[in-house]
Amino acid sequence: MVAGLDANSLVERVERIRVNQYNQVKGYDNIFAIGDITSMETEEYPQGHPIMAQPALQKGKWLGENIVKLIQNKTMVPFDYNDKGSMVTIGRNKAVVDLPNYHFSGVFAWFVWMFVHLFSLIGFKNKAVVFLSWVYNYIRFDREGRLIIRPYKKKSFTAFISDEV
Repeated sequence: MVAGLDANSLVERVERIRVNQYNQVKGYDNIFAIGDITSMETEEYPQGHPIMAQPALQKGKWLGENIVKLIQNKTMVPFDYNDKGSMVTIGRNKAVVDLPNYHFSGVFAWFVWMFVHLFSLIGFKNKAVVFLSWVYNYIRFDREGRLIIRPYKKKSFTAFISDEV
């Protein structure tokens, strides 16, 4: 507990740390927080930004630039979230795409989801490997590729070499 501040002023109802428009923890000038752990309440987002990757990525880049400005004794710029939309797969051949001006679901949304995720990968080799893996798993109805299973082996404390792989 910090002197002069109670837990309710720092933490909101879902236990996220309250930050101002510069991502400074409320009540502090030299402590910053970003990502899922924070809640930046604005007029457009009174409950804070969504707990997803896009707000966290935007805040990270923006906060890095603001810290450089702070070191150079320049004025920091308040954060402005650019909602690019969201996408989710909900099954085989099914997805939901929610963009600022378009909302659709079904097979077309599933292809859009795959296209966006493939093109967000770095390098042609990564894109090709992931795409071929998806095609293989789709044709074979293979779900085991998503599981990590290895047999349990008890560690031997009498030997210098472990039996684990």
